[in-house]
Amino acid sequence: MWNRTRCLWMGVGQRATSGRLLCRHIRTSVAAPAKMFVDTENQFAHGILEESSKPYQILRSSMMAGGVLSTKMTTTQGWLVGANRHDEKPDSLYADFLGLVEHCQSTNTQLSEPCFKDFVRNLCDQMHHFTDDQLLGLLHGLSQLPTPESTKSPNYMELWNTLDIECCRRIERWPTNQLLLVSDAWYQLGLARIGEYVWQALRKLGRKVRKLPPEQLVQSMFLCNLLRRPVFEMFDFEMNLARCVNDMTLQELGVMAMGFFKTQTPIRNPELLAQLYTRLEAELDTVEDITLVAMLKVLRYSSKLPQVEALHRLLRSLQSQVERVSLLTCLHMALLGCELQTCDDQLIEKILLRFERQLDETRLKDMERICLAMGLFNFTSSSQVEQRLIQSLPQLLRQRLDEIVRHPRCFTNCLQFISMRGIHDLELLGVAMEPRFIRHTYPSGLPGRDYFHLDTFAQLLGEKYQGSRLTDKQRQQMGKMYTQYIPANDGRFKLNSTDRILVEIRDSAAPLFRGLSFKHILPNYERCDLVICYDRAQQRSLATDSTNCPADYSGIVLTREHLLGPETAANANVDTVAIVIAGWNNVIREKNRFTGQFAMKLKQLRQLGHKPVVIYWHEWRSLETTADRQNFLKRRLRQDANI
Repeated sequence: MWNRTRCLWMGVGQRATSGRLLCRHIRTSVAAPAKMFVDTENQFAHGILEESSKPYQILRSSMMAGGVLSTKMTTTQGWLVGANRHDEKPDSLYADFLGLVEHCQSTNTQLSEPCFKDFVRNLCDQMHHFTDDQLLGLLHGLSQLPTPESTKSPNYMELWNTLDIECCRRIERWPTNQLLLVSDAWYQLGLARIGEYVWQALRKLGRKVRKLPPEQLVQSMFLCNLLRRPVFEMFDFEMNLARCVNDMTLQELGVMAMGFFKTQTPIRNPELLAQLYTRLEAELDTVEDITLVAMLKVLRYSSKLPQVEALHRLLRSLQSQVERVSLLTCLHMALLGCELQTCDDQLIEKILLRFERQLDETRLKDMERICLAMGLFNFTSSSQVEQRLIQSLPQLLRQRLDEIVRHPRCFTNCLQFISMRGIHDLELLGVAMEPRFIRHTYPSGLPGRDYFHLDTFAQLLGEKYQGSRLTDKQRQQMGKMYTQYIPANDGRFKLNSTDRILVEIRDSAAPLFRGLSFKHILPNYERCDLVICYDRAQQRSLATDSTNCPADYSGIVLTREHLLGPETAANANVDTVAIVIAGWNNVIREKNRFTGQFAMKLKQLRQLGHKPVVIYWHEWRSLETTADRQNFLKRRLRQDANI
């Protein structure tokens, strides 16, 4: 096995270190167009504004030729004159520029040619004399030039940079419509994110977002989506949207959803979320893929417990759309309930059947996310499609070495997620745990939590796995970084609901059992558990062995020998019981099963020889008195751990 792993790693390593990979173009297979979708998303959103009958401020070609921005002058060839002419009037310079654009278009000449240097310099020097319409004409003309090799090409950079400065100077005196129109010109030029103007214009627009009419609100959010930067108070967008949501089409709501998601701004208004759920569900049969994906993203990002019912209704309605929409849209359908651990089994099964048919076309990134859904929801379908998919993934990953090199975290996450379903591949695990591959995946420092899980998983495989592991120093650092504090009532840390239940259980069990302690038995899981060491023969509890037990936050997986000492651990009558709290986010909502990660934790505790006792959060909350709690603990420990 290890020889095969070395061969596979050498294949990955050659691709990682090869200069050919670094200069290679985007892969041409069907698994490649990830970035293309992002570009298409922006183009689609702009097309919505462009085709709308509402007065969106879009720079159209008709405005430049015979429209409101027409200069009604004949283009000239003054750009052919080599000397600087500082006394030339702006109208003449503008006509010269239009002539230059025509020349470059007809001859496919780049603006970076040295013969244009003097003209461009003169144009930049006189630009502050140009009218607002002429500035728009310059922006439009630049967008008509042959595509430059780089935004930093000579002449081209000087011209757009000077335009950017001049547009910024005029922001304070321009009205809202002019700000949006010029911003659209910068978008069409493709420099909205590079230049400073669009961001400065958004900052001014951000001061009056609450008063914007629907069309200006949507276009402003489109610009936020382009920049992926929120203005000072994104809550104003939400307030205005709640006021005029009924005046917008679903496509326009999709543009708003893109902006909320790209600026990482959740929608907090429950009434607005309810309206979005209702509108989307009513128009599911006709909604376009990109609009649907945008809506699903923002609903997943914003929904909380009050939206669970609406989420369930939408998941049921989405079943009929699986065959109509794209595979990527299906993926976002599957991910919709992940944040709230809400799953529609029939919908997930249909989506997985679709993935099974098109698995060869699936990108590595999408494999990672569909593995997340299969691992998290921990469901078993009547068709067993999830088992077939998970079992076929290791071989499919072997065929994606180039993608693995480009996106190594997707690879390690795939291995982690399929391990939740009991599937592992020793060769691929050996590749992932190689020190060189770890440095390639996390070049700047400590490996992520995915490696904490994989290393623990490799340890529990025992002698079956002979590959590399994390170093003791790395595990110790991870133990300090990735595990939560041990809860205490000393006021140093604010207790969340699950920690409070743990403390209450310890206080209630203390009179019944001595030597109770909180321990991170499996440090790759954030939360600690309450440990009871119990001798069934003598019917008494034991204290943990402080000599053999490592210090807290050490990152070490705790075996029976660590908790009891070697001699006591060999006694079959002594049990190590771990009381584990099942919070609401550890259970699939309205299903009688745990999430994949929580189920895996219970399985690994048993694998180490411990006896997990699960207490649900709602069970404990229903107990009011100390006597009720102690009686409940006695019954549960007798039932699950025989003590």
